[in-house]
Formats: sequence, C-alpha cells, structure tokens
Amino acid sequence: MSLSTSDAADRLQASRRHLQRALLATSRTPTATGAETGASTGRNVGADLAAEALRGWWHRHPLRVGGEAAIEVANAVLRPVAQRHPLGLVAGAVLAGGLLAWTRPWRWAVRPGLVTGVCQQLVHEALVQGWPQWLASRRSKKT
Repeated sequence: MSLSTSDAADRLQASRRHLQRALLATSRTPTATGAETGASTGRNVGADLAAEALRGWWHRHPLRVGGEAAIEVANAVLRPVAQRHPLGLVAGAVLAGGLLAWTRPWRWAVRPGLVTGVCQQLVHEALVQGWPQWLASRRSKKT
C-alpha cells in the first residue's frame, strides 16, 4: 500500500488539529477541585485531600507570583539562547547542577521548623477546605 505525499500531508494536518483540540480542552478544564477535573477516584481519599490542599496552599502562597514571573523571564531569556547555542545551554545546566550538588542547599535551607510549619498549613488546608468539597462531590455522585 503506497500513500501519496498529499495523503500523508493531509493525515499529518488532521493529526495536528486533533492534538491542538485535545491540548486546548485539557488547558480549559478547571482545577479548583478534584471533582471538577474528574481526578478524584475515591480510591485514595487521603491523597485526594492532600493534593487539593497543596493546590490551594500554593494558589495563595506569596512566592507563587514571583515564581511565575521568574519562569516568564527565564523563558524570554533562555529561549533565544537555546535556539542559537543549545550545547552552551546544556553546559550551563551541567555547571548549575554541579554547583547545586556541591553547595547542598537542602542541608542548610530546610529546617525541621520550616517543614513542620508547612505540614501544619497543608493539614489545616485539607481539613478546612478539602474535606467539605470532597464530601459534596461524594453526595452529588450518589444522586
């Protein structure tokens, strides 16, 4: 079976349109609760509650805005560098990784008090916000 180049090009275009529609549909799905996204399967309630608590905590975290801005700046700066000098970017990443491994910031940056405080915030978030939403989603599925 031989396909002409126009048939192959048409199939490629159709495949690209299908992928674009799928990606757009995925990006439009709400992420406020697991029930809205269909992520909550009911198999692991603790994991669902923890994930929702983590999403809510990060959504209100003051560093989120700074992190998003840093990502935008990094994309604007690194994208042209990656297009012109991809091996230089890889070499820079290797150097940055080596520096990170050499300094070991996880040993001095993460303190037990910090971890305890974050864990307490996440548990509080899960109990205050996640639990009632999860119960409401369970009730709506039964009816």
